[in-house]
Amino acid sequence: MSKNAFLASARQAGTLLLRAVKHILFHNGWMKLLALLISLVLWAGLISQDDSLTRDKTWQNVNISVTGTDTMQRNGYVVTSDLDALLDNVTVTAAVPQKQYEQAESSAYNLRVDLSRISGLGEQEIKILSTASSTFGRVTGTTPSSVTVEVEEFIVRQRVPVSVQVTGDYQNGWYDNWYMTTPTVDPQLIAVSGPRSLVQTISRARVFLDPDLLEWAEGSLITTGEIRLYDRAGEVVKSPLLEISTEGMSIDTVLIEANVLPTKVYNVTDQIELQGKPAKGYQVISTKISPESIALAARGEVLQQVAELAMDQTVNLTGLTETTVFQLKVQKPSEDAVLSNDTINVTVEIAPEEE
Repeated sequence: MSKNAFLASARQAGTLLLRAVKHILFHNGWMKLLALLISLVLWAGLISQDDSLTRDKTWQNVNISVTGTDTMQRNGYVVTSDLDALLDNVTVTAAVPQKQYEQAESSAYNLRVDLSRISGLGEQEIKILSTASSTFGRVTGTTPSSVTVEVEEFIVRQRVPVSVQVTGDYQNGWYDNWYMTTPTVDPQLIAVSGPRSLVQTISRARVFLDPDLLEWAEGSLITTGEIRLYDRAGEVVKSPLLEISTEGMSIDTVLIEANVLPTKVYNVTDQIELQGKPAKGYQVISTKISPESIALAARGEVLQQVAELAMDQTVNLTGLTETTVFQLKVQKPSEDAVLSNDTINVTVEIAPEEE
C-alpha cells in the first residue's frame, strides 16, 4: 500500500470513530449522564465506608498536655524552661478515616510530653507523643516533633520559718481603739521545693497583716496571709517553679491568729497627787509627769468598771531637799489586761526657797 493510500484510509477510520462518539453523546445523553452521577454517588458512599481509606487532617495551635511531673521530681529533676511557651504553637496532622473526617478533633490523640522520661541534667530533648485512636486514626506528624528544655536538680528544703509582719499605722499591738496580741501563724514551719538554684537562696518566709483591712471586734481574730519567700539579703524570691507545702500538702497561705481587746485612754496627770512638803527652806519648782496618758486594753466589761488607773504608791515630798524622780507602778485591773505603759515617772524639781 502506498503512503497516500494509507493516509486516506486513516482519515476515513478517524471520521467513522468521530461519528460513533457523536452518536453516543447526542443520542440518550441524559440517561448516560444520570448513570454517571449514580455511579459517582455509589462510589463516594463505598469510599466513605472504607476504613482503609484515609485523609490527612491538620490542626494548628494544638493543646499539648504535660505528664509525668511527679515522677520526674521523685527522680530528682525539674524543668526550668517555660513549657507553655515552647508548646504554644504546635501543628498536628493525622490520617483520619473518610467517614470520621468531619468529627475528628486533635483531642482524640492524647497529645502530650512525658517528663518522667527525663534522666539527666542540662539540655534535654522531649518528644511530643500521641496515641492512635481506633475511631479517628493516628497522628502522622507534629511540628515541632520535640522540644528542648533545661533541667536542674530538684530539691526540698524543710523547716523554713514563717513570721508575721503587721503593716500600716500599728504600734506594738495598738491600733486606734483596739489592741491586738502578737499574731501567730499556723503552720510556723513550711517546706519549699524546686530547682536547687532557687531553693538554696531562700532563708525565711513571711506573711503580712494589714490592720486597715481587718474587721475589728473583741475576741479571737482568725484570718489568712499569703506566703512570701525571701533570700538572705531580704529580697523577695518568686517563681512558678517553687512549691510551698506542709505535711505533703501544697499551700500558698497560712492561718494568722491573734486576740483583740478594746482600749481606753486615761489621763494620769489628773491622778497624781503630791503629798507632804519638802524640808524647811525648800520649795517645789515644777512637776513633770511622763507619760501623761496611758492606754488600757481589756475586756469590754472590765473597761466599763475602771474609772481611773490604780497605782501602787504615791508621791511623798516630805523632807526632800533635792530634785527627785518617783516611779509609780500602774496596776492591771485584770490578768489579761494590757497597759501601754506600766510605769509613770514623776519628776519633782526642788530648790531652796528664795530669801
